[in-house]
Amino acid sequence: MALVKRELRPASELTPFRNWGPLGIFDEFNRLFEETLGDFGRTAAPSTIVAPVDLYETDEALVLEMAVPGLSAEEIDISLEGNKLTIRGEHKPVEDQGVRRYYLQEIPHGTFVRSFTLPVEINADEVKAEFKNGVLRLVMPKVETARAKRIPINVGE
Repeated sequence: MALVKRELRPASELTPFRNWGPLGIFDEFNRLFEETLGDFGRTAAPSTIVAPVDLYETDEALVLEMAVPGLSAEEIDISLEGNKLTIRGEHKPVEDQGVRRYYLQEIPHGTFVRSFTLPVEINADEVKAEFKNGVLRLVMPKVETARAKRIPINVGE
């Protein structure tokens, strides 16, 4: 949520020159609406849940770390088809939603799906997933042909 500072004109300030073109009345209405209701007059657009991810490579593996606070390991589904990795989860709403009167609600609720095309071929049988402190960590070992190989240099005399 972004905090927006609005500079409101004092009620005593007169503005003698305004643009009263054909659409000027709508601009004036919008200004009055903003000054009167502020954020309460806006309807919030439904937000899309995006779990932030780090995907990086080591010499032996691809590693994915995804922040999914508030979820348990049972609420996360991981699938791998070829080189496409898909992670799904759901942030369930609070049970007593009816008795709460929110002043601010920013914790996302709903499902999310993240899909990644992996940049190298991995050994799907050796993928390890661990979940700790709200962070999902996948270690996906590369197949032998995708691993970096060190090439020795022969020094000629």
